[in-house]
Amino acid sequence: MADAAAEDSRPRRKGDKGQRRPRRARKERERGKEAVWAAVCPGSRPARHVIRWLRGIEALPEYQLARKDLKKNIRQFAQVLAQCPGFDPRSMTIMPLWERLQERYGYPKSTLISYMKRLHEWGVLGTVAKGRTAQFTPKSSGRNENEAAIYVLLERVAIDPVEKTWSPVPIRAVNNPPHTLREEDSKLQIEASSPLASSRRAAARLAVNDLMRSRKEPFWSPTTPQTAMNKDGRRAAERQAAAECQFRFFPLRDISTAHVAALIRPFLRAGWTVNDVLHALDNRPTTNARYHHDGATGVGNLGAWIKHRLRPWIRPDGTFYRSPSQKSESARIQHDAERAAFNARRAQALAEVQAERGTRTAQAGTGWRETYAAAFAAGLEMSQARGQR
Repeated sequence: MADAAAEDSRPRRKGDKGQRRPRRARKERERGKEAVWAAVCPGSRPARHVIRWLRGIEALPEYQLARKDLKKNIRQFAQVLAQCPGFDPRSMTIMPLWERLQERYGYPKSTLISYMKRLHEWGVLGTVAKGRTAQFTPKSSGRNENEAAIYVLLERVAIDPVEKTWSPVPIRAVNNPPHTLREEDSKLQIEASSPLASSRRAAARLAVNDLMRSRKEPFWSPTTPQTAMNKDGRRAAERQAAAECQFRFFPLRDISTAHVAALIRPFLRAGWTVNDVLHALDNRPTTNARYHHDGATGVGNLGAWIKHRLRPWIRPDGTFYRSPSQKSESARIQHDAERAAFNARRAQALAEVQAERGTRTAQAGTGWRETYAAAFAAGLEMSQARGQR
């Protein structure tokens, strides 16, 4: 009883909300199928080989859209994890030690924790058993040393290999030329559009399509210019405006939202709106004539095509032509000013007319008797003045 009471009085590790965490599995069951599959997140499975695990990380959309330095660090960190001494090829589990990772990788522990968390979020790494100090080791196990955490290497499961997109896949009909009629029959061939040039563009397209599908309200008002004063506010507004442009003009979905935001950023900072940018992509600035091609098909480099369409809206001195919304706003201000001046002139004319009418009314208010008496008195005064002379 004394031993049981002493065991119950030992400190227990608690969770975030004061609840006790589940006890770590026994040593002989830590890398069993039940423990490993309990750590597998939805949409993943234990990797079949280390090489497949490394290639699966490089094929992730999140990895493709990351910066070059982050991709390099993640690749090196994954290779170091795959070479851990505690690797079990049967269960695809690893038991890394922070001190050894720091020695081989050369980065601080905080950086390694952030990379480990990133791999967990990407669904390529699962926690089978968390680390445990000797203080929390059960006495029945007979061990009094610290135990390292155990992780399982995961790979994504391709549920639907067909890319789902709102953008229609353009097709083109190709007829065999006349000189090939002797070799083979002339048949109508329907070919799909050429595939994406790189996995990075494919990952960007998938991310944009997911963003478009999750849209429940406009990312940015198409008639409102961005007026943020700080850098972070401007960047966030430009990303939202770029996402709204991609939703309203589907050829822009072939590149990432950040790329679109970088291309239209000078125009947004010049006071343009989303509708203005879309108008500039379809119309010329001088003649206001509409282009015959909308960029849905036959465009290899969409970024260069956007630059080509927006370049005529920039003057030779580097300033921008007025956008349609700026023209309508200036026309409205001019109309309001002209209307205010017209109302002022009209009020002044009415005041003058009313004043003149008041004078005439005052003169017409005296009767003929009063007018005759006044004239008679004036005549008497004039005669008396002559007599005195």
